[in-house]
Amino acid sequence: MKVNIDQLIPFLKKSQKIIPVFLLSGDEPFQLMEASDAIRKYALQQGFSERDLLHADAQFDWGELLSASNSLSLFSEKKLIDCRITMKSAGKTGSQAIRDYANHLPDDKILLIQHPKLAGNARNAAWVKAIDKVGAVVQIWDLSPPQTMAWVAKRMRQQGMHPTPDAVRLLTERIEGNLLAANQEINKLKLLFHKGDESSITEINEEHVLSAVSDSSRYTVFDLSNAVMMGDAHRIQHIHHNLREEGVPVQLVLWILTDLSRQLYNASFGLRNGVPQAQLLTRLPRPRQKPFQVALHRMEHADWPEILQRNSQIDRLSKGQGEIANKGMGRVWSDLLELALLLADKPVIHA
Repeated sequence: MKVNIDQLIPFLKKSQKIIPVFLLSGDEPFQLMEASDAIRKYALQQGFSERDLLHADAQFDWGELLSASNSLSLFSEKKLIDCRITMKSAGKTGSQAIRDYANHLPDDKILLIQHPKLAGNARNAAWVKAIDKVGAVVQIWDLSPPQTMAWVAKRMRQQGMHPTPDAVRLLTERIEGNLLAANQEINKLKLLFHKGDESSITEINEEHVLSAVSDSSRYTVFDLSNAVMMGDAHRIQHIHHNLREEGVPVQLVLWILTDLSRQLYNASFGLRNGVPQAQLLTRLPRPRQKPFQVALHRMEHADWPEILQRNSQIDRLSKGQGEIANKGMGRVWSDLLELALLLADKPVIHA
């Protein structure tokens, strides 16, 4: 049975019979940690008080799973087998061992398998289907920015806080997708500002977050490039501010924006001259292809002479040249933000 991560705990509470096998699949560490903790607690409540821990790497002997399933406890206690697969795939031997286990379930064992994210056809592998037939398969996905905001808001409400939308937005920006950091900061907010009993509600606003939460985000110029390609003006400004505060050299920021400008210009020129888009995208690393496609669709008919001229102007300005060179690095950073927003096809406010 496939179980949504949000429904795992209610599913465990409602279950009328012992669930013999669990598969947790995903790469988001905090959700994985909470889900595995919930399953271990469930196993303990059902009387499975012992635990065997198996680390399945490339050298793992899958015969150990069979041995663990057949082993008898010294005190006749029921046991949880916690098998953590660190490879991309269980492999042929692992797949067969898991299927054999699922076909001959021991009465005194619960098997928990933790696996990296299953992609594509791997989700339909024979061993996954075998677990789905007799147990529970829980796919854990990375959260998108809107999903992260919803997660943060829900978690804060569960802790007796009523966050304003601005507080949720700011906290989400600060933790930059790190749910473990988010949970720590939410606990800190509760400790600092939730003075009532467990049933009371405390409003948390933007000022509370600013005063209590550290900025856990650490950006690189490549994060800025990705935000530009996705056309996310708010994120562009946030990353730009952080890069400036961290003292990142303007030449490095200019280099990444100039390189993106050149790539988009060349790709736009290629499209106008009949080069298939798929051919243009194959020249890029795979993780970069989708955001670049988004940017190319948006910027195919952009005013490229103006954009390229801005690149040149900022380059001269950063070297102390040009009519406004005496305005210093503040002007360079301002122009870099304008260039990033221009590439994102967002409104630019001229000084």
